[in-house]
Amino acid sequence: MIRVAVVYGLVLLFGVAVAGKILKLQFIDKGEIQSEVQQQIYDNKVIPAPLGNIYADSQNQRIALIQSVPRYTLHADVMTVDSEVFFAKVDSLAYHLSKVFRGRSKQQWKSDLLLQRDKGNRFYRIARKVKYDELEKVRSFPIFRKGRYKGGLIVQEQNVRVRPYGMLAKKTIGKYKELDNHTVSYGLEAGYKEYLRGVEGYKLMKRIGANQWKPIDSEINVEPRNGYDLYTSLDVNIQDVAEAALLKQLENQRAQSGCAILMEVKTGYVKAVANLKRGTDGKYYENIDVANMATEPGSTFKLASLITLLEDQKLRVTDSVEMPGEYLFYDQRLRDSRPEGYGKNTVQYAFEVSSNVFSKLVFDAYQGEEQMFVDGLRKLGIDQPMGIDAELGQEGSPMIKNADHKEFSGISTAWMAIGYESKMTPLQTLALYNAVANNGCAMRPKLVKEIRNGVEIVERFDPEVMNPQICSKETIGIVRECLEGVVHRGTARNIRARGFKIAGKTGTAKIASSKGYTSKYQASFCGYFPADEPKYSCIVVVSGPTKNIYGAVVSGTVFKEIADKVYSADLEVSKKRKIDKQLAAKQPASKNGSAKDLITVLNHFGVQTNQSGKLDWVATTAQKNAVQMRERRIAKQTVPNVLGMGLSDALYLLETAGLTVRVTGSGTVRKQSLAKGVKINRGSQIDLELM
Repeated sequence: MIRVAVVYGLVLLFGVAVAGKILKLQFIDKGEIQSEVQQQIYDNKVIPAPLGNIYADSQNQRIALIQSVPRYTLHADVMTVDSEVFFAKVDSLAYHLSKVFRGRSKQQWKSDLLLQRDKGNRFYRIARKVKYDELEKVRSFPIFRKGRYKGGLIVQEQNVRVRPYGMLAKKTIGKYKELDNHTVSYGLEAGYKEYLRGVEGYKLMKRIGANQWKPIDSEINVEPRNGYDLYTSLDVNIQDVAEAALLKQLENQRAQSGCAILMEVKTGYVKAVANLKRGTDGKYYENIDVANMATEPGSTFKLASLITLLEDQKLRVTDSVEMPGEYLFYDQRLRDSRPEGYGKNTVQYAFEVSSNVFSKLVFDAYQGEEQMFVDGLRKLGIDQPMGIDAELGQEGSPMIKNADHKEFSGISTAWMAIGYESKMTPLQTLALYNAVANNGCAMRPKLVKEIRNGVEIVERFDPEVMNPQICSKETIGIVRECLEGVVHRGTARNIRARGFKIAGKTGTAKIASSKGYTSKYQASFCGYFPADEPKYSCIVVVSGPTKNIYGAVVSGTVFKEIADKVYSADLEVSKKRKIDKQLAAKQPASKNGSAKDLITVLNHFGVQTNQSGKLDWVATTAQKNAVQMRERRIAKQTVPNVLGMGLSDALYLLETAGLTVRVTGSGTVRKQSLAKGVKINRGSQIDLELM
């Protein structure tokens, strides 16, 4: 009986425990359990915000260097479609899908759709990375045209990063991507990530299978906010010229790497930055930031030495100096590139032919006053970084040693005078030459002009003066004459240009390593043009050339090619603007395009329009006091005529027709590679040239 009582007692206790657990689950833990179940079925997924775009500033035209464009993933809930409608229209739907997504035939599409219906699939993927014009066509297909709830088409938007100009300015535009174990971070994308990244949103999703989530319409959904846009000072045309000229010379010289930077003299806005390095396959890639690497600059540094000598009244450029070709500093010998030397001539001539007599001039002038020379260099601001880390990545630190530095020796001034025992980045060197071109006013180099949220300006980066006067006006006038002389009769005679003057200085320096100087050289040319009224300053640096080592030949020719093309383009732009102003004063003008949009804009500005009937697409002609509109018919399945249109109208027509568009230039369409009326092969490329 005792054993029976114990067993019954245990059974009773177990029953009470089970009942208690049931009551606890039903009344106490009910909310928490429901939440856990719901979490397994539903989840509030993060929706990444579209990154802001980065624009170039090309002749006052905003051109996208990198942008976020929408692409769509299409799914079908085949079970939401009425059975009668589905089986009646599935054959037609399969036919239309096969025409847009050519990877499968009509029969394959039909078989897949029927199979998914049998499986009860409510989230069957149709396609990924679909363009907007393709999406619009899919929405008009049988079954799908009934909408999401009756037709079953589910559209998920995502944004992808697109570079319309390919790898142009790749290193400058940069990249920012957070990976599992590291972060890829450089250039504008990284430096301005807080502006570009936007604010992510949230969307309620329902689990419908293993790792399959279906979006649900809900009041708790939050749309992401787009990132802000960056408006840079880069000019795509100048950037293209700089990259092409640099690449051609690097390939010719089989050089290690090189860079070319072009800047506006008055503002400091950088118009082009090209960085190229030879890969293991012998080809050149923009995967290194040469523009921000601090190295010994070589003879381009002689400008700083000359200014310091003049400011300290240690000499005049008209003074005579002996240039025997070899100079002795204790036990160290220094030679000119011409072994026999240059004889007796003026200091100005010594500068123009880049004689290393400058080492002796500085050494003798500052014997016992070495810190005075260092202080003179520092007054020029060449020991200060440009603060352009956010734009180009980590900036190399300039190095100008004080006289009490542990590595400052008895001949340091002699070596510093010609660009050794000191370090500067190409951009820092360019800033000095730009200041000379700007009558002594040093401008801070800048790449970003504005940050915008749509049309709203969030932040503006105006030109910034670093030093209003680096030296006296008199000294500026003297060294500008010397820089012109380098090109007119000195080491850079080979780059004299027609129609305008170039001023600048060549540089050739041995490349140092941890074990001392190597057998390789760095060739450079830094200057500005037009010399009489400077508009642009530019530096070209080439490391490790194999055929020639001198700056005039290696880098100077690149400088000249860039200057020639930029100057001629500026002349054409100036002429065009003059003509446009003359036309604008006489008559209203407009582009071809959408009649509705044109009429809206012209009416807003009080310009009359003459047209007959309702028109969709028009060609316009400016009359005395009005714009005449003539119908431009757009035939289906043939290439439309987009000449005279703006880019937005041209893109709409061509992409809707199924063509892939590649664009060069800015303004109005002047040329199209496929003639109007030609039958369209979907996916074919058409090139547009805008002017």
